[in-house]
Amino acid sequence: MKIFMMIGWRNLWRNKRRSVVVIFSIALGIFAMLLSMGIMNGMNNQMVENTISTSLGHISIHRKGFQDDMKLQNSFSPSGAMESELLKIPSVRGFSFRVKLEGMIRSSEASSGVLIMGIEPAREPSVSKILEYMLVDGESKFLSSPEAHDILLSKTLADKLDLLVGDKAVLMFQDINQDIVGTALTVKGLYQSPVDSFDRYVVYIGIRAMQELAGLADRISEISVRTAHRNQVDETADLLRNSISRPSFEILTWKEMAPNLFRAVTIFDTMMYIFFAIIFTTVVFSIANTLIMSIMERFHEIGVMKSIGTRPSRIFAMVLFEAVNLGLVGLIAGIFSGALAVFFLSIVGIDLSFYMDSVRTWGTGHVIYPTLKPMDILASTLIVLVTTVFASLYPAVKAARIKPLEALHYL
Repeated sequence: MKIFMMIGWRNLWRNKRRSVVVIFSIALGIFAMLLSMGIMNGMNNQMVENTISTSLGHISIHRKGFQDDMKLQNSFSPSGAMESELLKIPSVRGFSFRVKLEGMIRSSEASSGVLIMGIEPAREPSVSKILEYMLVDGESKFLSSPEAHDILLSKTLADKLDLLVGDKAVLMFQDINQDIVGTALTVKGLYQSPVDSFDRYVVYIGIRAMQELAGLADRISEISVRTAHRNQVDETADLLRNSISRPSFEILTWKEMAPNLFRAVTIFDTMMYIFFAIIFTTVVFSIANTLIMSIMERFHEIGVMKSIGTRPSRIFAMVLFEAVNLGLVGLIAGIFSGALAVFFLSIVGIDLSFYMDSVRTWGTGHVIYPTLKPMDILASTLIVLVTTVFASLYPAVKAARIKPLEALHYL
């Protein structure tokens, strides 16, 4: 069998120009496939990470029902035991208390419905990237104290309300007794996140000020938890469920809080592989055509091989090895060039600022950093090998069925 593998390799280079054209087409297909997958992976990762880094966190601890109805009646008083359990788990990178409720913000020019988030300024950066999203131009600053009656707005919302840093904004909401509360707050700073829908809807104030205004005392809406890595979320959530075993509480991961986002990413990944498998079937015809031409050129030679006793299965294997070699050379060239391109772009990024509004709507940010997963390389390899072998079946069967007498008289 080794000799037929060597013959298959040498036959591949009998017509160098034809083989190089097919190899180039395979390599180009793999390059485009990996680059596209890298870009889509980067967009998906950034969309998920930006959603986690703005509103969800990796894990949320709250009362049952709060996820569906963010009422102050679903708040609770955190115990020291909860904090102790969180500090014991090595995968927990940080946690922070939050008060969340819906309300309205008004200025002299306009008004808008908002989600009000009362946060701990010292601990919130450990679970979200709101501090990184702060605009540093002018007098814009992050919240300095949980008690101060200051507010953070997005630049998008500030422009809509015609507010600047230092201006007053009126915040209105229902307190724990369902009475309407209105208070004037000073705009302390402006932020801009990669998620447009978040910027249009969320405002921040200090948690103590929020508790005072809403009559909550020390009660909070949730504990937001962030793990060291996204892959540790499920394991960490299970540990928390075992340690904080209260029937009135629920502990949800980001996948459970945003199931549509998780399903969309999963389905999109699957569809990408199916799409490229369909596209790569076009390579079948170029490989099959190349092999048929190669066989016709060696028709007399194959007849001689069969006349001296070479079995049809050996002829079949020889053609199959030739096709596999053709696919492997193209595959190696495509993976090397594609992985190199993705690695380079993962460092410098792809700036889509000219398309800023649309990419912020998707929540990816205006710079995309492509990335590849091991599954992408494996899928590319399998797709090429399967299509190459499939493309070689007809030419290999045709070669194996050549009749020696006809082949010897073939001109």
